[in-house]
Amino acid sequence: MDTRQTLADIAIKEFHCDPEKISEDASIKDLGIDSLGLLEFIFRIEEVFAIRIDNEDAEKIQTLTDIANLVDRLRTMAAA
Repeated sequence: MDTRQTLADIAIKEFHCDPEKISEDASIKDLGIDSLGLLEFIFRIEEVFAIRIDNEDAEKIQTLTDIANLVDRLRTMAAA
């Protein structure tokens, strides 16, 4: 499962983000996701990837790349 593509798919399909605005350095705000939307996005990511994102990590999220790197790190830790 490609993390970045899965995140983009979630953003487009479930949060109606403009596919043209999605890039690795796109900020969450640029995608039109507000703070409440970010919480919903995180909950969905936790479901899809079967991970748990703590509040400290969630507060650091600025871009899709931040989320992808966090998801990859948590999945690697879970597999170890």
